[in-house]
Amino acid sequence: MLYVPAHRPAMLAKTQSIPADFFVVDLEDGVAPAEKSAARDNVREAAGKGRLPHDRWGLRVNHDGSKWFEDDMQLAEEVKPPAVVLPKAEDPVVVASVAGRVTGDDCAIALMIETALGVGRARELAAADGSVNALFYGAADLERSLGARPGADRTWERHAMSEIVLAARMAVCAAIDAVTFAYRNEEKLESDARVARELGFDGKGCIHPAQIETIHRVFSSTSDEVEWAERVLREWKTQDGERAGVVVIGHEMIEGVHVEIARRILARRA
Repeated sequence: MLYVPAHRPAMLAKTQSIPADFFVVDLEDGVAPAEKSAARDNVREAAGKGRLPHDRWGLRVNHDGSKWFEDDMQLAEEVKPPAVVLPKAEDPVVVASVAGRVTGDDCAIALMIETALGVGRARELAAADGSVNALFYGAADLERSLGARPGADRTWERHAMSEIVLAARMAVCAAIDAVTFAYRNEEKLESDARVARELGFDGKGCIHPAQIETIHRVFSSTSDEVEWAERVLREWKTQDGERAGVVVIGHEMIEGVHVEIARRILARRA
């Protein structure tokens, strides 16, 4: 999921040729205050001329307490993006209000969980409206909110990350990890992505196209996982697992839950 600052029209134009799965067209943190109005004009033009990926982008508005929020929401109502991304989500009432303004046009809502209050209310926020289909984790703002001191292996943020994944699963929506700002440090990017994948995140945000290949690789199923999954589905069918309820493969007992895991692994093949 690539963040694209809306004040740079050349970058908006490139979204159709970049192999990200989703684009967040950003009006918030990636755009300086003096550029907000021009950024909205750029989005209006790009959307009007079909320069953005048809159903693979969302508009990140400024947070609801900002002086730009209303102008951003009016833009969202005008251009009708596939999704609206609400940053610093903390109040389920605000989420429902935003949804009420745009979801009549089949617009999804993605929530950025990036403050202590947001993490604490993650489950309420995810359940605030049926249009919420993703929770995006924001690490930089959470670090500030918690007064944390980042260290190796993402130890400081794992409790919050787990809460976001739990909230997403309870609401049956996606969980997307935060960006890694050190975009030239591939070792850190891969390490960060592996922690997120192990915790259950579905994908990861990025700030530069060079990060996409590594993220795709980490979040795709490995060859060993695919081999195991194919064997599970094959033996489940051969041994009539639906009737028996359990089958044995070598020294491993396989139940219905393993079949579901196997199907999920195969769905994530590169």
